[in-house]
Amino acid sequence: MDDTIRVCFAVEGGAASMVRRLLVMLCMLAAISGCTSWLPETVIKVDPVAINEVRSIGRVVTRTTADPEYKRTVQVIEILVFDVNASDFTEALGVARGRLEQRGWSVVGSADAPIEMESNRWKGTTVRLGKLEDIDPLGARLEPEAEKALQADPAKSGYILVSLSSVGE
Repeated sequence: MDDTIRVCFAVEGGAASMVRRLLVMLCMLAAISGCTSWLPETVIKVDPVAINEVRSIGRVVTRTTADPEYKRTVQVIEILVFDVNASDFTEALGVARGRLEQRGWSVVGSADAPIEMESNRWKGTTVRLGKLEDIDPLGARLEPEAEKALQADPAKSGYILVSLSSVGE
């Protein structure tokens, strides 16, 4: 039977080539469709304009992202380390909070660190102000070079970690 198929492909020439291409494409399609079940259905990102508004509160020392996934939904968390010209964390927290309040953000929940803030302008977006150590629970890591530079920076005690996330409203 194999000889019959080979003869048929040999006789048909161009048609056999087309059939092979079609079979390869069908196999690829089947493979791809089976593999896409692990891809997220939804990716939720913070509006870039909201990120720029928050960036205006001070000098961004470094930034990274975390992208936790839950039930095929990825929520991209923007993480920024700021220098707001403060001498320590408590002062930095007050400065960052004040600057965000000037831009229309308000505290939700506790006024103690970490502080969560929301804005009527950016529905579904939350800003969280905290210590540099708060990066670990977010599931993010700084690049090794940024981590070294940050640890060596004498002003780091006045830095503040700001994370932004959205629920995609």
